[in-house]
Amino acid sequence: MSVKELKTAIKNAVDKRINEEARALHGTIKNGMFHCGSKAFPFKQVVDCNLNSKVWAQLDKNRKAIIIGA
Repeated sequence: MSVKELKTAIKNAVDKRINEEARALHGTIKNGMFHCGSKAFPFKQVVDCNLNSKVWAQLDKNRKAIIIGA
């Protein structure tokens, strides 16, 4: 792999990461749903997360919330 190819690969990885982080939603969990603004989304499970605080989530292709951090 040349230096130019390596540079391109690193740039693509960083750009992808920035795009994924930009899609994260900030909200709360109430009554078994992830709430962000006026919308609510179902989620399956949360691991090691304080449900009384705000959480970060991303939506999967089925519009289910994946809790990614608190």
